[in-house]
Amino acid sequence: MRQNEDKIDSLLVKILTRTASQEEIEEVELWALESRENWETLNAIKKLWKEQSAATKKPISKSKIDDIWEKGMLKKKDNSFFYSTFVKYAAIILFIFGFYSTYYYFIAANQEIEKNEVIEYTVLTNPAGKKTKHTLPDGSVVFLNCSSSIKFIKAFNSEERKVYLKGEAYFEVAKNVNKPFIVESNGIATKALGTIFNISAYPGYNTMKVSLFEGKVEIQNPSSEKLPILLPPGKELLVNIKQDSYTKSSFNPELVAGWKVGKLVFDNADFKEVKVKLERWFGLEIKIKGKKPNDWKVSTIYEKESLKNILTDLQYAKRFAYEINDNQVTIQF
Repeated sequence: MRQNEDKIDSLLVKILTRTASQEEIEEVELWALESRENWETLNAIKKLWKEQSAATKKPISKSKIDDIWEKGMLKKKDNSFFYSTFVKYAAIILFIFGFYSTYYYFIAANQEIEKNEVIEYTVLTNPAGKKTKHTLPDGSVVFLNCSSSIKFIKAFNSEERKVYLKGEAYFEVAKNVNKPFIVESNGIATKALGTIFNISAYPGYNTMKVSLFEGKVEIQNPSSEKLPILLPPGKELLVNIKQDSYTKSSFNPELVAGWKVGKLVFDNADFKEVKVKLERWFGLEIKIKGKKPNDWKVSTIYEKESLKNILTDLQYAKRFAYEINDNQVTIQF
């Protein structure tokens, strides 16, 4: 047990001095997720730091550092759990200045922005009917789907690479062990160091989905007390935001990310989903006349097909009439 603690001490020092490898950073992350006690220890420090937010504006006394450390890291009955003096003070200093890349994700929200500091954001937005590919300042590549947008600090000139997403995007993240890549969507944070994943998080829905193609991501709702979820390649996480629940499963890569190569995918889709996807894909409005069907289940893939071809194909199976007038389609049942 003591040997493992010594190893964690050593890894923390390496992270502090920015000499840790990606594997070593991931090892510390896994240690934090081994038990609720470890996780709550970090949360205790986070809470105490929030209470001491004014400390960034004045010198920190040794007694105050001791107080934060004792309450946060030594919240145990077993006094044998003891970190070296260097790591004890270095870790607190690290939390103060935000250099701790491994756990920056947990405390970034508590760092106070100076009132006179102006932060410039880059916003990339796609209207309905448009899909784009972008290279971010760090070299990461983002495929942005229709009716979607991303926002990030210009040039990523902060201690993290954070992207705010509305809608759907496919990320190919450039590796940087000292700057985790974080995507926030619908209040859910997805963290990666160097990986490929797709997030579907359109506004107005109670669920969102994170699908991992390569690497490893960590997913958490910062407002929840639940431990973060580590997602392995080939798995996706369906997040019910309202209920704060998660469902993990396998996925078909073509069904999830076919959109970025011009494939309009319907996977057991009901009428509402078909309508919404067609409106996003082609940038138009669909009006319905007659009684909407309740028994639609469409499973097919259209690759670079025109709106007319798609509607004609669906018409044969679902028995409806349609009319296209510029950016408006009327469907008659």
